[in-house]
Amino acid sequence: ITSALCAMLLLRGYRASKSSLLFWSSLCFFGLTLNNVLLFVDLVVVPDLDMRLWRSIPALLSMMVLLYGLVME
Repeated sequence: ITSALCAMLLLRGYRASKSSLLFWSSLCFFGLTLNNVLLFVDLVVVPDLDMRLWRSIPALLSMMVLLYGLVME
């Protein structure tokens, strides 16, 4: 919930200031939100199924997006 709230606040800040770093940061936090949802599914909904790889992919992609935004900014 916290990462989704951060993503929405960053996106709102991007709309107000048009700073591209806020855009890349919001995309990163949306990916981290997806990672948290998959973590919940993995540990609570289907605990006998190992989804470690599937929940690591959104986190990795999110960090890559943020790194791209930091380098290109």
